[in-house]
Amino acid sequence: MKPARIVFPGFWFGKSTLKEAQALARRGVGGFCLYGATAKKAQDFIKRMQDASPYGRLLFCADMADNLSEIVTDAPALPSNAQICQYDLPQDVAYRKGYLTARMALSVGINWVLAPVIDLGYAAPAFSDEPLKVTQLAGDFVAGLSNGGALNCVKYFPGVSGVLKTLAQLEDAEFMPYKHMFRRADAIMPSDMTFPNIDGDNQAMLSDKVIQGLLKKRLNYKGCVVSFPLAKGHLKYEGPSAVKMLHSKVENILAPKDANAVIDAVEREVDKGFLVDEIIHAISNHEMFLSKVFAGPEPLPVKEAFKLAEKDFEKK
Repeated sequence: MKPARIVFPGFWFGKSTLKEAQALARRGVGGFCLYGATAKKAQDFIKRMQDASPYGRLLFCADMADNLSEIVTDAPALPSNAQICQYDLPQDVAYRKGYLTARMALSVGINWVLAPVIDLGYAAPAFSDEPLKVTQLAGDFVAGLSNGGALNCVKYFPGVSGVLKTLAQLEDAEFMPYKHMFRRADAIMPSDMTFPNIDGDNQAMLSDKVIQGLLKKRLNYKGCVVSFPLAKGHLKYEGPSAVKMLHSKVENILAPKDANAVIDAVEREVDKGFLVDEIIHAISNHEMFLSKVFAGPEPLPVKEAFKLAEKDFEKK
């Protein structure tokens, strides 16, 4: 058992160094979160990491809010989630966006799309401010991702629009899309915000009350929970924060600024006899994700996948 496998370092093209990433791959991380790559650079990076890893097969994440083009800079942009509501047949458009996002991602080598955002709101990346409409469109988007061959991640629990709401108010609105998405979600990502009516002392991503008490117990979610990307979470001490998340039943730690420090902290906790069962479970889930991805459709060539996306939405 290698605790490093539950960590997914971030790689920022033009900023991060390939040598450090290869060292992390050799150390046994489970994959990487990519930021700001062209398709060609992403493909080259992914091959190098797979060659360096003792496992050979890794998961590569697109930490996107609305469009893959946020991560793969030369990928064609598809209609925003907010724009989808303007179409005459929003179900089909949401499904097509998910499907084409997956086909483009897989053509590059990315197999885990950290989307959709199912917060309620009026602007991108929200689909809508209406819970039922968000449930419908997000469900169709996830179905498209799945049929296109990519994993999904529903975010940001419990929903930014509910930051000042009571638990009863959240039950009536923000929780509705989540409860309908539980069986379809490969993973759920908690928010980096603080929800005073649930836990005023911790960001949701660090809150045992939010993750274990609310999501796991009250709402009975049985699936995988991944961390909010640590590099974007304004954390002073990443190592202790990652350990705290794991104790709250988070399974994977995404995009820390200092991945080695996080791995060291987790390994020290395991050496003390803690988190052993949790990490074994997370690694088992990781293997299931890999099996799901590699049993899916064959990736298209990049140019073909990008052209397919461009042509599809020219018609709409």
